[in-house]
Amino acid sequence: MPWAVGIALLIAVTSWRRKSLRPSGAIAATVVGALALRAGYTWGAFLVLWFVWVTTWSRLGRARKALRTAGVVEKGAERDASQVLANGGVFALAATIVCTTGELNGSAALWGASALAAAGADTVATEIGTWVGAAPRSVRTWRIVPPGTSGAVSAAGSVAMGGSALVLATLAVAIGVVPAGQWWVVAVAAVGGAVMDTVVGAMVQARRWCPVCEAATEQRRHSCGATTEPRGGWPWLGNDAVNLVCTASAAAFAWLLA
Repeated sequence: MPWAVGIALLIAVTSWRRKSLRPSGAIAATVVGALALRAGYTWGAFLVLWFVWVTTWSRLGRARKALRTAGVVEKGAERDASQVLANGGVFALAATIVCTTGELNGSAALWGASALAAAGADTVATEIGTWVGAAPRSVRTWRIVPPGTSGAVSAAGSVAMGGSALVLATLAVAIGVVPAGQWWVVAVAAVGGAVMDTVVGAMVQARRWCPVCEAATEQRRHSCGATTEPRGGWPWLGNDAVNLVCTASAAAFAWLLA
């Protein structure tokens, strides 16, 4: 186990220094990475490649994305502990089960890989949608909303979601996390989880309003400095919780499909 912690810590510190993770995110990533490596080299490799895939798309067009979403999104590109665990917590749970049972390619591997693929599909959809996509539409009202708004979709983001799910499902098979015959389960479950993220984000995620700018936002303190007001959804349900719904739903879909 010490070697797994050491490797995971090295990767997490490197990511922190490259401003992909906040300090709390680096700590959480070390835990998730250590569990993945303890489950097997294939699990660790899949997690690393997932992170490279997601981070690459997060960095592309960063300035334009930051400009388009400045007054909307609550958190920036540097992920904190809650973001890391929302995206990788279910995968870490699956890795823990594998460590306990020793069953490398069992049901835990299938739903764990699906959960991580869903997190990747959802993240890449958001990154590409806010970078090159047209003005998105809310799935709740079908009205045009600002880029970065939870529960909104664009054509570019939707294509990116499906493409990312296929890429990550292929990687899971190529590396050996899941059997070749189950690639479609990972891909379909990943898309299902990402769609659930969008629906829940649109319907019940907390929505806020800046009385000064008269603009919708997810920020408690708006970019203008004003304190925002609740404007719908469940006040306690933030974006990190919705991301956890995404990964947990993908795991459930994979279990049902298998």
